[in-house]
Amino acid sequence: MSDVDVRADGEHRYLAAITTAAGRRTEHVVASDPQLLEELRMTAAEEPFLVRQVVDLLARAADAGEQDGSGATVPEVIDLRELDRERPDLLASLPLREGTLP
Repeated sequence: MSDVDVRADGEHRYLAAITTAAGRRTEHVVASDPQLLEELRMTAAEEPFLVRQVVDLLARAADAGEQDGSGATVPEVIDLRELDRERPDLLASLPLREGTLP
């Protein structure tokens, strides 16, 4: 399982460091925006939890990619607006409490 560290880096911007089960460390920038939060019916206080859940989900996919050789990786820049366009049900379906990932 990956180790994920997420911290704020400005308004609606976060830095995430992921260390995979195999020991590979990567760093990522996560961008959000207030309009997206409004569309998802989330508050600004919930934004860090959403970001954490997204990074955790992507890190788990990268772990699986390392295990099965598919090469799945986490993008260097994670734009939540773009992710929502690509997978419209994903962000709205993520629980905002730890330990409750699908």
